[in-house]
Amino acid sequence: MTSFNSIGDLSRTFQLRLGQSSLKSRLDQLTQEMMTGIKTDVPKALGGDLHKISHIEGRLAMLSSFQLNASEAQAQFQAMQTALESIKDTVDDLGPSLLTQAGGSDENQLRSQLGGIEQNFRSMFSTLNTNVAGRYLFSGSRSDTAPLGSFDDMMTALGTAVSGATTASDIAARIDAWFDAPAGAGGFLDTTFQGSDSGSTSLAVSPDSQVSMSLTANSSTLRDTLKGMAIMAYASEAGTGVDGATLRDLFTEAGSRLVKGSTGLISAAADLGQRQAVVTQAQTRNGAEVTALTVARSNLINADPYETATALEEVEAKIESLYALTARLSRLNLTDYLS
Repeated sequence: MTSFNSIGDLSRTFQLRLGQSSLKSRLDQLTQEMMTGIKTDVPKALGGDLHKISHIEGRLAMLSSFQLNASEAQAQFQAMQTALESIKDTVDDLGPSLLTQAGGSDENQLRSQLGGIEQNFRSMFSTLNTNVAGRYLFSGSRSDTAPLGSFDDMMTALGTAVSGATTASDIAARIDAWFDAPAGAGGFLDTTFQGSDSGSTSLAVSPDSQVSMSLTANSSTLRDTLKGMAIMAYASEAGTGVDGATLRDLFTEAGSRLVKGSTGLISAAADLGQRQAVVTQAQTRNGAEVTALTVARSNLINADPYETATALEEVEAKIESLYALTARLSRLNLTDYLS
């Protein structure tokens, strides 16, 4: 009897190639799962129910945004603390020193101090114009603009405001009034301050926490310091136009404002510290939730390493068997088979 084979040569070749393609595809899938630890076919692994994994992914994306905001806020608050500390160091040294010198130094000694104090004021201007990552720290909601304009223009405006005053108390009072003048009155707000005390400066740092950066170069907690420095800068600009007795009184007026300003700087730093604490707490809560959600996501889509390794060995064994069969039937070598 003649033997009969129901699968012809072409059919057999097709079946072998089909098996080869299927096994290679499965091998690639398992290799990827072994490398990433994540199932390649997530919808299949979840039985088609993607609601839970979508919720987790959405929540993780939102928390990532909050953490980015928190990091930005923390960096800005820290930079503001550094700026305030620098200003306070100057004020703490200068305030009491001015009061002491007013009572014990002669006119020449007093005048010799003026140029250095004016330079300290210029440096303070620069500190308040600190920029971090493209944002001006003390500009309020107008963070793309430096909060303080030209120092020289400010001194010109102050000279105009003080014009005609002869006593130290009058000079100091006019400088105070110029710094405290409302918008439209030609004072500090109109000529020098370029930031904004209105508008939102809030950043959401967690699902239930926001922080604002409301301290500006125009804040009352900083203004006493600016007034004290401005009095001394005016005396420096006026030179001998201010007599010795008036100069001595200006030292007293400026020193008293700087001592008061030191208290305001402490208050501002404490307020910033509280805001930093809110951000730190938010970062901790966000991090804990990210960890919990990451574990939940892993439980849903992570590939079991033992199962993957076992399946990988089975596929490799099948590929070897298929190769052996193919080589026997068509006398292929391994290089031809894998090409």
